[in-house]
Amino acid sequence: MARKLVTFGTEGTVFAADAAPRPTPAAMPRKPAGGPPVLVMEGLRKAGRKDGPHLLSWMELEVARGEMLSLLGPAGAGKSTAIDLVAGFLQPDAGRLLMGGEKLERLPPHRRDIGLVSSLPDLFPDLTLLGNVTLPLEARGVARAEREERAAAMLERWGVPASLGHEKPGTLPLARQSRVAFARALVHNPALLLLDDPLRGLDGEERAALAADLHRLRRELGLTILHATRDPSLALTLSDRVAVLDGGRMRQIGTPRDLYETPADPVVAALTGPCNRLPGTVLTIMDGTCRIRLDCGVEVLGLPVTGPEGSPMAGGRGLLVIRPEQLAVAPLSAVEMGAEVVPARLLEASFAGDHTRLRLSIGAGGELIAHRPVGLPLPEIGGDASVAWNLSAARIHAG
Repeated sequence: MARKLVTFGTEGTVFAADAAPRPTPAAMPRKPAGGPPVLVMEGLRKAGRKDGPHLLSWMELEVARGEMLSLLGPAGAGKSTAIDLVAGFLQPDAGRLLMGGEKLERLPPHRRDIGLVSSLPDLFPDLTLLGNVTLPLEARGVARAEREERAAAMLERWGVPASLGHEKPGTLPLARQSRVAFARALVHNPALLLLDDPLRGLDGEERAALAADLHRLRRELGLTILHATRDPSLALTLSDRVAVLDGGRMRQIGTPRDLYETPADPVVAALTGPCNRLPGTVLTIMDGTCRIRLDCGVEVLGLPVTGPEGSPMAGGRGLLVIRPEQLAVAPLSAVEMGAEVVPARLLEASFAGDHTRLRLSIGAGGELIAHRPVGLPLPEIGGDASVAWNLSAARIHAG
C-alpha cells in the first residue's frame, strides 16, 4: 500500500506525503476531564445465573456534571445491568457506587436523585399525561398547583402541548408517549438521568426528532446523563464520551472520535461502525510500519496496534482493520496505476444515499467494502479496479 502519495484524480483520494498517523492513546480516560463527578462506579461486578457468565464482570468509570456518557454494546453486553445497578433495581456483588460522594447501595430506588427512561415509555395507563408527569413531584411533597404547573412546562419543553395534558397515554403514538416519559423523568430536576435505550422502538423522522431534542435540551437544562444503547450512531453523535461494553466488561472508553478512529481492538472497531476485518500473517514490523500477508494472498502495510490481546509480532497472526470510507477505489487496473496498490475486481455497487457502497474482491477469496462519494467514476461491475488507503487508516491488531 502506497505510503507517500496516492491519487486517483478524484476528491478524497489524494493522501498527503508521509502523512503522520494519529497516535493511539496509551489508555483512554475512565475519568472525565475536570469537574467533580456526579456518579462514580468502582470495580462493579454482578453475577448472572449460577455457573453462568457475569452480567457485569468489571465496570469502573466516572460521569462528570453536565456530561453525557453512553454505554455502547450488543444485547447482553451489560449495559442495562449497569443502569439497573445505578437505579437500585439490582445490587452489586462487588464494588462501590457513589453519587455525590454518598454510597448508593444504602439508598432504595425512590430515594436516589435520578430520573429514568426505559426502552418503553412505561406510563400509567389510567392516569392522564399530566398526572403521569406530576408523580415524581407528588412523591416529594410538592403542592398540587406547583406540580401541575411544573409538569405542564416540562411537557411543553418536550413538544407535548398543554391541550393534550388530560389525554390518556393509550390515545397517543409511541413517539409522543416517549416524550411524556422524558418529561416525567426530568420534572423533579434529578442530578442524574438514566436512559436505557429509550429510542430503540422509534424509527425515521420521529427517532431523529427526539434525538435532536435530547441533544438540545440536555445542554439547555445542564443534564448529566448515563445512556445505554446498541446503536453506534446515537452513541457517537449524542455523547461526550462512550464506553464500549461486550460480554459484561468494558473494552474501551473515550471520546466518540477516539473510539471511531483509534479503536483498541477489532471488537471496538466493529461495535462503533462498519469496518473491514481481514486476517493474515504478520511478515515484518519496521519503523512503526507493519507488513501483513492476508489469507487471501495480498500483502499490504498498516500501523501495528497494541491492544488487549497484545501487539502484532512478526510470524504471528494479525488482523487488518480499516473503515470503508478510508478506501480509495480507481476504475483502473493495478498495472495501469503503476503504484503500490491492491488489485481488485468490483463485484457489486449500490446507492446508499450519501455514498455508494462497493463490494470488491481481492486476492484469492478476499473481500473489501468501500464507501465512495456519489458521482465519482467507478469501475464496471466485474471490471478491474485498484484500491489504496492512507497508511494511518489501516490498523493491524494481534490475532
